[in-house]
Formats: sequence, structure tokens, C-alpha cells
Amino acid sequence: MTRPLPPTRPAPAPYVPPAGGTAAPEPSIAACRRAWLLLCGAGVTTLAAAPLLGTDPALADALQDACNAGRLPGALIEAEIGRALLDGPRDATLLAAVLLAAVALDRFRGGRRALLLAEACAARARRPDAGAVGAAVLRAHATLVLARRAPLRDAALVQAEACRIEAGRPATLARNAVLWTGVRLLCGAPLTELLHYAQAVRQAIPADGASAAARQLDGRLALFRALAGSSHEPDLPAVAPDAMQFGCWLDCLQAAWLRGQTGAARAALAAARQLVTPLTPPCELLPYHLFGALTLARLRGIPGLGAQLRDHRRALQAWARRAPDLAGAMALLARAAEQDAGGGARALCAYEAAAALAQSDGQAWIAALAWEGAASLCGRLGLAGALPGYRRLALDTWRDWGAHGRVRALVQAWDAVPATLDPDQQTRAARAGTVGELGIAIAHEVNQPLAAILLHAAAARRWLRRGQPDTARALEALEQISACGRQAGDIVRSVRGLARREGEAASTFALDGAVGEVAQLLRALMVRQNVQLETRLQLAERQVHASRAQVQQVLINLLLNAIEALAAVSDRPRRIVLESASAGPGLVELRVRDNGPGIAPADRERIFDALYSTKPHGTGVGLSISRAIVRAHGGRIECVPAEPHGALFRVVLPVRSMAATAPPSASHDHA
Repeated sequence: MTRPLPPTRPAPAPYVPPAGGTAAPEPSIAACRRAWLLLCGAGVTTLAAAPLLGTDPALADALQDACNAGRLPGALIEAEIGRALLDGPRDATLLAAVLLAAVALDRFRGGRRALLLAEACAARARRPDAGAVGAAVLRAHATLVLARRAPLRDAALVQAEACRIEAGRPATLARNAVLWTGVRLLCGAPLTELLHYAQAVRQAIPADGASAAARQLDGRLALFRALAGSSHEPDLPAVAPDAMQFGCWLDCLQAAWLRGQTGAARAALAAARQLVTPLTPPCELLPYHLFGALTLARLRGIPGLGAQLRDHRRALQAWARRAPDLAGAMALLARAAEQDAGGGARALCAYEAAAALAQSDGQAWIAALAWEGAASLCGRLGLAGALPGYRRLALDTWRDWGAHGRVRALVQAWDAVPATLDPDQQTRAARAGTVGELGIAIAHEVNQPLAAILLHAAAARRWLRRGQPDTARALEALEQISACGRQAGDIVRSVRGLARREGEAASTFALDGAVGEVAQLLRALMVRQNVQLETRLQLAERQVHASRAQVQQVLINLLLNAIEALAAVSDRPRRIVLESASAGPGLVELRVRDNGPGIAPADRERIFDALYSTKPHGTGVGLSISRAIVRAHGGRIECVPAEPHGALFRVVLPVRSMAATAPPSASHDHA
């Protein structure tokens, strides 16, 4: 979707390295490999066991400069490791060893030995004789080693320790601020916290400070200010292209993407790609891969871009396997962007999954990007019904994170897009009626049986991996998987039938049996959420003629809403009552009652409207579909307060004969 924004000065031209040149040439990697093999032969903790360290300020400064610039000083590392094994370690040896551990993790599958080396060096760096190099060792350990293997918050604690040690050294303030804000961003810190910290550090740096780190901090500040709304656009500092480091190009990439300048973003991406090394901090590498995928997804018809997008997605997936709290949502968002670039509405489900995971991990800005992507896709596909809901979710999520400037930019851009559809889109919308909601409806409904399939598959694996496999229980879990698979297929056919305004082949079935299947399907989820389910089924002999899948679909929606409402309850046992009863001659009633916080009177009037939700990040689809299903069966659904707490949903359905309810579409093919 195009986003017209105020004119801005163009991004600097990308630096083009010499032919065949890279930031981490093979000789540097080969030198590190020789040093690693040498150190493994002597014992990885040998260097950190010295009783007293010598000093070499010149070597320490050279290693720090290379590390800050993201360059790989392979020759320096090899020479220092070899010398230290013969003559004893110096303070700079600890830094060289930690950098070597990071390279070993990234390129040599160093695994546990690399972690032991880094931990030993970090412990040794905390002793007084490590001097000024100690903080640099801790910073490298946190940003290059722990961030690759440990939970991100553990890495943040070590980095905070390094920042405290170096608080009085202006030369390292800017670089520490850049790394710290990067880590805190991935941890989900509010935008206001990031902006205030970066501003405070910048004010503490002398005005004439023109180091590369200071320039990168200025670029980071410009991005934060534009997102927060304190400036109209990311006004990046002017830097000569050949002096730009990886972090500067990353800021250019993000700024250009946010402005909708895809060409400038692609140029910055190409320049940054040349500067990636094993010493690129994950707090910069991961946003590079994410915005790389998002940028390439916007381009169409250019040979080779699909492979590049796939590389970024695979890199994030590899990171997600090692650190799911760090990169899990990014990997899902990159996958959604790849599916979006390939065309088709299936990317909507991927965008929703990415937003949900980002929200649960506290990464609101990633969730907002995912909702933006879903809104953009809806606009291109002409899904007019779903478009307002996704836009609202994007704006609300950006606003919750504190990005009021981004909210204003999106409102301005979206208001500039004509509200009317082109003739082809109008024809499709008129023919389908509710096709606008179809994409998110299917994603919303099918996610429930898919989640149950994953749960039962995990249970089956556990039963089979026991010392004495419990095949009976494993087979029971596999039967549940088959049932959930059939339910998912029924749901897809059911939602498609609703969109076409067609009925679904009805059947005669025992109502309490269908209700019991739903209770069984969601029982494991309720146990995990500490919710007690009480069933009061009073229609054991009653047969009804209706769509079994649709009636179960309504109950699933109501029960899931009740479970989610109870998540906020902590002062009383969480409880849901599921009932079936007669409601008079020819009528049956299903009730779902919870003891949660309840629903406000004003909201009770609107909760069944399409795309209206009382939840901060709800889609507003489930209850709307439930009402459509109940009305299609000639019934009614309502919500009333429950006493003393919670909400009560009542579904009243007529008991009709098979002849009276034969749907007009019974002869249609719904396969």
C-alpha cells in the first residue's frame, strides 16, 4: 500500500565496497579458526586462569575499535592468542578471547566450549587488574555471546553491568547507548524509555564529539523522535558513505522503510549486507534481517529478490530456534512477508500469528508491524470488511507502545487512499457479501483445532518416548488429532458457506453429545489456564436437526471468550458453567456462564457487531459469526450479566424436523 508522506531529503548513497571485498574476509575467518584450534588444544579456560594480567593499552584499543566498528580483527586475535599461550595473558587477551568465542559460536559450532571461554573471561574481567578493558570484555560477552545463546534479559543484565563500569568514560558512552537501546528494544521496552535514555546519554557527550558511535546514536535518536512524534520525520545525520558503519546503514534502512521509500531502503539494505560479520551484535543483526524481509516483500517482479527474502527469513528462523523469546515473532513476521510477496490471502493468518506471539513476548512494535502488514494486504486484495479492523489494531498497538508519530503518519497516509473500491473489487464484494471478513474469520476459527492438534501431538510423543511406551494413550491422542482435523475442515466449509449465504447440510444428532465433544476439546486448555469447568447437560435424550459443526463453532467461540475473560481474575477461583436445558415447547437452550469481570452495559449492545471487540487486540469476529450461525438456524443469542460476577451467554435454538429444515443448498458441493 502506498503511503504518501511529506517530502524528505534522500538517504545517502550506499557505499560500494571494492570488488570481492567484505567486512569479514576469508583470511580473518581462517586466522580465527587457527586461533580457536590452538586454544582448544591448550584448554579454553587456560587464559583466564592467570593469577595476574599484564597490560597492553594499544592492543586493547585496537581490538575495541574493531569490535565497535563491527570489523573482525582476525590477525590480531590469532597473534594475541598464540603469544598469550607462550608468554602469559594480558588484559587485551581477555577481549581477544571473547571475540574469538563469538566467532566460534557463529562459524565454528563452538557450542559449550565457546560459552565456557566467554564465561571464564567475563569472570576474570570483573577483577581489578583487568583495568579499563574489563567493561569492554563484559560488553562483548553480553552483546556477542550471551545474546546468541542465553535469554535476552540475562544478556541485558551483563550489559547493564558494563554500562555502569564505563559510565564515566565519554569515549564509550555513545556505543553503550546504541547497544543498550537495541537490546531494550528487543526486550519490548516502551518507546518513551528508549527515547529518554538516548537523549540523556547524548546530552552527556561533548557537543563536538563526532565519533562514528555518536553519529549512530544521533541516527537512533532521530528514529525514536519520529516514531514518538517529537519530529515529523527521521532526519538522519549526514555521514560520508565510506565512513558509514553497519549500525548507520541499519538506521537508514529502518527510516526509509518507515517513510515508504522502498528504493532507498533497498540501497541501505545492500550496503548493510556488505558489513555483516560474526561480530555484528544480534541487537542490530535481527532488525536488519526483519526490515530486510519487509523491504524485499514490497518489491515485485525483480529477479533474485525472492531468494534474498528467503535468506532473511531463514536467518530469523535459525535465531528463533536458539532464542525464541528474542526472534520468534520476527521469524513469523518474515514468513508472513514472504507469503505476502508470493500473493494470496493465506499471509493474513501468518500476520495474525506474528502479532499474537509478539504481543505475548511484550514486543509491541513487532505486533504493530504485523498488523500494518495485514492491513496493507487487505487493501491490495480488496477485503473492505476486514481492512478497518486491521488498521485499528495497527494504530492501537503503535499508540500503546508510545509511537504517536507513527500513528499520525499512518492516519495521514490511509486517509489519502480513496475509500471506494475499483470496479473489480466492487464486483467481488457485492457477489460475496461478507468476503471482506472471510480471511480473518478462517484464521480465527481454524486456529482453535490447530492448537488442539499441536497439544495432542505433543502428548502422543510423550507417551511414545517413555521407557515403556503407552501405546493406548498415544492412540487416544492420535484419535483426537483426527477429530480436530475433521473439525478444521468443517469450519472452513462452514465459514465459506456463511460468506456465500448458503446453508450447510444439516443432520440429526444428540445435542448433549456435541456439547460434550467441545468440552473435551477445550479441557486441556482450561487446565493450563487454571479454569474449572462445570457441565450441566440436561438434554441426554434430545435429538436436534441442525449443522453440528456450526453449533459446536458457536460454543467454542463462547468458551474461548470466557477463558480469556477469566485471565484477569486473581481474587477468586476461575469458573465456567456450561449448561443445556429445555427452553419451552420446541426450543432448547445452551448457556455459557463465567465469573470473570463481566461486560459493560454499553458494550453488551455492540459485542455482536462485526469487527467490534472489547479486547485490546481482538479481531471482533467470533461473536459476529456466532450470531450469524444462530440466526441462520432460526434462533437467538444474547448476553446478560451473571450474578454475582461475570457474563452469561444464552443461545436458544428451535428443535425442527428434518423435513422442515432441509437446507436449500443441501445438494451443493461444499468440498
